[in-house]
Amino acid sequence: MARSRYVWIMGITLVCLLGIVAWKSPQSVMVSLTQPHYADSPQAAVQRFWGYLDTRQLELAEQLLMAKELNPLGQQEFELWKAQVKNNPLISLKKMELADSPQPNSVLVNVEWTSPAKEKIVQTYVMETQATSEGWKIIQIQKLDVQSLALQ
Repeated sequence: MARSRYVWIMGITLVCLLGIVAWKSPQSVMVSLTQPHYADSPQAAVQRFWGYLDTRQLELAEQLLMAKELNPLGQQEFELWKAQVKNNPLISLKKMELADSPQPNSVLVNVEWTSPAKEKIVQTYVMETQATSEGWKIIQIQKLDVQSLALQ
């Protein structure tokens, strides 16, 4: 009888482990990515972009950018953030606030990054997006000065 109890515990543990592996498999991730509601708004694309930077998935973040249409300052901003997250493994995205911009397909985003080694970094950006066959892509990244926002 005691052996039977251990067999049941091992069986339940194995079923739970297999369930976790199946739940987080690449196939289920790809299915969720192909759902039409996954990338149906500019806000979702911008939110995924900053999430990819936070989780150090830089290739995926770069895929959300349309490099050909990105202006040099936007490309420089992306390269700065890419270097920042590569060089400081402890920096993390603490807060991200999205707001609609008066321009169509633009998103105003305020990001706050924290690190134990440095003070918090707060930046505000206007990110222009464009609908493509693969979903929404970011075509412009423009850093805003907080003081200029206060004057408007």
